[in-house]
Amino acid sequence: MAAQRENNLLTEEFLEDLYYTCMNNDYILALVVEHLEPKLLPDREFQTLHKAMRDYYKKTKRIPSFSVLKQSIAKHRAAVELLDRIDTSAYIIEVDDALTQLETYIKQVKFQQAYKEVGELYNKAGFEEADKRLQAYQEWANNFSLISAEFVDVVGSFSTRFKANRQKHNSASKRTPITRFYIDELDSRNNGRNLRGQLSCFLAPSGVGKSHIARWIGKNACQIDGLNVLHIQLEGSEAEVVDAYAASLVSCSSFKYETGTLRDSEVAQMEEMLKSVSGRLHVKSYPKFNAQVSTIDIYNAIQDYKKRYNCQPDVVIIDSMDLLTDSSGQHYTEKGERLKRIKVANDLKDLASDENVWMVVTYQSTIENQEWLNDEKNVLTAYNTSEAKGLCRPLTHLITLNQSSREEKENTMRIHIAKSRFFKKGEPFKIATDYEHETFYDRQRTMNINKLTA
Repeated sequence: MAAQRENNLLTEEFLEDLYYTCMNNDYILALVVEHLEPKLLPDREFQTLHKAMRDYYKKTKRIPSFSVLKQSIAKHRAAVELLDRIDTSAYIIEVDDALTQLETYIKQVKFQQAYKEVGELYNKAGFEEADKRLQAYQEWANNFSLISAEFVDVVGSFSTRFKANRQKHNSASKRTPITRFYIDELDSRNNGRNLRGQLSCFLAPSGVGKSHIARWIGKNACQIDGLNVLHIQLEGSEAEVVDAYAASLVSCSSFKYETGTLRDSEVAQMEEMLKSVSGRLHVKSYPKFNAQVSTIDIYNAIQDYKKRYNCQPDVVIIDSMDLLTDSSGQHYTEKGERLKRIKVANDLKDLASDENVWMVVTYQSTIENQEWLNDEKNVLTAYNTSEAKGLCRPLTHLITLNQSSREEKENTMRIHIAKSRFFKKGEPFKIATDYEHETFYDRQRTMNINKLTA
């Protein structure tokens, strides 16, 4: 999904994003140092910042830190203000986009300069000199490219290709594989496959536990595997989901946590327990009144997270996908709702791949026939989404939560894998829950149930 704030490449906003990217990616910095001449920048502030970054990089072959840059330009007040603005409001541009946009920017500025010179030459020296200048620009533009060409100059591109390879390797190797749903039977079937870049959807009727399983994955990813989790809440209140997460981290009564009735000694023990958590768990909630949240907002939330915490989220949870609209900005009629939701799923699939995250979403089933749900031979499938196979196609997993009235009283449910791209769906299986203590999957009770039914 090509969702990013729309940049006119001849604006300061683009350059601010570009230099912020340089402060996070030495490959892009190397290209900027090599190809972006100071005379192509719009004012002295950018030129001063560019010179400071260029000089430091040429001397050390490393990315300058914010503090080093600020110290080196301290005498230039306007340049310091520019650096502060970049640090607080700029966004990282993805590598491929940065290459394309930097190349376009350089060509546009050089064209403007050539166009101006051509007019001056025409007035002073006539058509032939002006035409030569224009032809010189055209020849240069035809041969200038920062993107891989059909013929690769091995010697000339040695250094920049090495930096690109290092950046790619480091980015890939630093990302911990994500292999667990934190439900034993699902983990067994997944068999250690990496969930990064995948889109997993949990489908259930209202009140069965969509939000509970979303928080169960978020809590365990953070607490057990030390992953960074970004939970985006589109229904219910922010306080509700934050309190529920807090209770789940220490397995206490969510009611006691919400009402502040835990004993001080219990709270002290819980605080000590949380010191061992190495992952991050953040909740982003959107206002409910007259709000229309799109996949562009999801993209921007991820970029804001990366910028604020200087790290990538590993797991992005969206509760609930059916409340999103897609990135096109199109207004859909009631008949167009099907198309909108399919586009949302495709956007999220692309976003999971582009950001290398596990995208976990919930979705409410369209069946509310309690008699049908009470027949425990029945399980929800792709056809119980309002879009049937159209919505299912972009998903890596479609996992349904099935609960009869009897199972609700027992605090149990059946899980059915309606779709899996990488492992066999298998038969539905039963699990036990303990929502009182914010535990979606009660392992001990589940094992006991399975022993009795074996």
